[in-house]
Amino acid sequence: MTNAAAVPFHTGPELSRAINRTDFFRLFKAAAQHYHFDNFALARISEANAPFGEREIVITNIAERRVPLFVRMLKEALGALKAKTAQFLTTPVYGKSGSIGADLVFNEFNGNTFLLIPLFTPEGRRYCLVLSGIRSEPDQGEIADVLLDAMRIFDKLYEEILTQEMSGRLTQREAEIVKWTSEGKTSAEIAIILGLSEHTVNSHITAAARKLDAVNRVHMVAIALRNGLVS
Repeated sequence: MTNAAAVPFHTGPELSRAINRTDFFRLFKAAAQHYHFDNFALARISEANAPFGEREIVITNIAERRVPLFVRMLKEALGALKAKTAQFLTTPVYGKSGSIGADLVFNEFNGNTFLLIPLFTPEGRRYCLVLSGIRSEPDQGEIADVLLDAMRIFDKLYEEILTQEMSGRLTQREAEIVKWTSEGKTSAEIAIILGLSEHTVNSHITAAARKLDAVNRVHMVAIALRNGLVS
């Protein structure tokens, strides 16, 4: 008797059941690990700060304080031309980072292979999924598989979360987290209070700041207070 191949977590029933950021965090993390990458970041493509800046990141498993270094190493891996023209890319691109930042005590992105997958909403808004890790550069067959899986997860994310974000309204969870932030709580403290991961809290803060067009947390809280979104 032969055993059927196990269905990867990110393409199984969990995908159809995904409804919140924690669900999608797990799906993207599982997809990254399935293809032997360590890190992932889903971000909106930025024309002003190509391929994207910290504010454009939607979901990631990278610690907030390490995101600037991640983006720096991504740009080095892709090369100046591909990084600057990312908003026009319609096919995946990849590259390997060198030793930029080797003077740092710890740079987990040195020598990483980076893979950037362009993604699009039905309205034409541009996003990308970036994967990185210590592994060989992917071949065209593997890139096609990653692209298909990324599109499936992204389409579900768009349906469940991005459409609501585009409306500009804070979700109940985002409003709750903004309220705790206004009271001086850190992401780690809010995570403990609400029983969430710190990554999930940071993702909600990023989403709320983007909806309120805030440049940082202080600005986000000020706007929320001024608009009566928190008391």
